[in-house]
Amino acid sequence: MYEVKNKGRDGVILFNDELSQRVESHLKIERNLHTALANNEIYLNFQPQVNLKQELIGCEVLVRWNSKELGSVPPDIFIPIAEQTGIIIKLGYYILEEAFKTFKAWNDKGLILEQFSIKISMRQFFHYSFTLDIGRLCQQYLTKDLQKKIIFEMTETFLAEDINKVISVMNGIHNNLGIRFSLDDFGTGYSSLSYLQQMPLHELKIDQSFIYDLSENNKQMILIILAMAKTFDLTVVAEGVETDEHYQFLAQSDCHFLQGYFYSKPLLKESFEAYYQKQKDS
Repeated sequence: MYEVKNKGRDGVILFNDELSQRVESHLKIERNLHTALANNEIYLNFQPQVNLKQELIGCEVLVRWNSKELGSVPPDIFIPIAEQTGIIIKLGYYILEEAFKTFKAWNDKGLILEQFSIKISMRQFFHYSFTLDIGRLCQQYLTKDLQKKIIFEMTETFLAEDINKVISVMNGIHNNLGIRFSLDDFGTGYSSLSYLQQMPLHELKIDQSFIYDLSENNKQMILIILAMAKTFDLTVVAEGVETDEHYQFLAQSDCHFLQGYFYSKPLLKESFEAYYQKQKDS
């Protein structure tokens, strides 16, 4: 059924050995996901974000899963399965709570960041308790000033849903809590200028596919995105910055913030703290 839906619905798929293996793998992941939180297998990484002076300004929170049975399972494998099965609701809440706790602990230690970005899944976003959960977690862990530094990252797939409902939820969260929103993987899906006008966005993230291959076409696309962002008064973060060539082009193009392996891979909490201290001392 999922194979048919992925190919556009109203189709036919013949069951074969390859599909059987994929189904078996899917079921293994699903079964282990149900106990991953209880077994303390889920943890967070934090990828630094820097400005054009290459000074640390924030980070993106990334979820990781090291299964006792399956080993390390990439998020692009287990997150879609968590979405399909509904496990993402419990998992998403855990990620938010751990992220908020970490952000508060860092601030209390004097580790001050300008922004703290967290990916939000579509099923999580549309869940009936999402806004209430966010409100409770903010009240429990964050001051008003810290709430304003939180950025929820949404992918362009959100725009294929009920856009009026998306905007309503975003406005409610921003107006009541001060949390801002970023459109992730920009330029790869459903974007339109009308959405940029309607949605209460603060930031665009240029998809790493444009950065990885700096062809003339991709350079032009990046420049167009930066021009659009300037028109709508949006901050831009470039993902996947891995070389000095990437940095030089983005710096010359006045991209606001950068993240990628050129600066740091995603780090565990303690390693991020050491990275911050090293930046501060340099």
